[in-house]
Amino acid sequence: MSPKQPVLPLSYMCLKMISNQVTYALSDDEGKYYEVVQEYLADATYEVLQDLLRMILNCITLDAGIRFSCLEVLLREDVKKLDTGIFPWFYYEKILKTLKERGKRLQQLNLKGVWVRDYPEELTDLIENLPNLRTLIMPHMAGDEVIEAVCSLKYLTILDICGEACYTVEGIRKLSSDRLQVLDIGNFGKRDICQEEDSGPELVAHIMMNCPNLRSVKTYSYTGSSLQIIYEKNPSYRTKLKYIHDTGDWSAYRLGYAPRRARLPENGHCSYQYRPYITSRGKLRLMRSVIFDMLYFVL
Repeated sequence: MSPKQPVLPLSYMCLKMISNQVTYALSDDEGKYYEVVQEYLADATYEVLQDLLRMILNCITLDAGIRFSCLEVLLREDVKKLDTGIFPWFYYEKILKTLKERGKRLQQLNLKGVWVRDYPEELTDLIENLPNLRTLIMPHMAGDEVIEAVCSLKYLTILDICGEACYTVEGIRKLSSDRLQVLDIGNFGKRDICQEEDSGPELVAHIMMNCPNLRSVKTYSYTGSSLQIIYEKNPSYRTKLKYIHDTGDWSAYRLGYAPRRARLPENGHCSYQYRPYITSRGKLRLMRSVIFDMLYFVL
């Protein structure tokens, strides 16, 4: 007997059918049917356009020229979420220009598939023209000018600038936001977040203080050390972090010596280098769970 095959949702089947029709119509290099497709989708809601863009732009088997044509036609001003997908380098500047012209109401933008770090002025200009952004994902791309533009986003809550950085210590120290809740920064296992020296836990601690409502610092492997630095400077500091990640020479058991008034993260992923964590079990009980390398404890 053949295995049971899951039934595809009707919404997916409809999107697939429409996306096939759209890509076929826009496969003409001369753009004869641009206006026809725009008129055909004129009454579609922005949610439908978002789903079509997501399905088409992330189809890596589809020719990049067709995908870019779909981006130009389907990116209406009321679209709120966009994932650009992967494109060849010669489309990068065109994509930034299209996003600036047509994506003015975007609230969520993922640029992970385009390497636009070589276009800092265009990227900065784009960010400054997207005031409604709440989520911005652009690993390996942010420079000092881009960081300054990010600080102008009043509603930004999620920021991904992880990977090999273009920004300097002076530039990243300017990162400040009362609304930012999730920050993805640095590289796994690397202590410094910039190419310069002295850009390790102390610098991340400075950023955490500048963003008081942070709930998670992702990728960076020495968040615990940064938090410890803050506690030493300000014993009454109350972090809002929900998750702490540290695989360096810092250990979760040190939280046992944190000030009593200090609010601790709820979850942790820490190095198992120090076994005396049991001595601070009473303080760690405030955390829901702690992962020591491959071991998982519910406290």
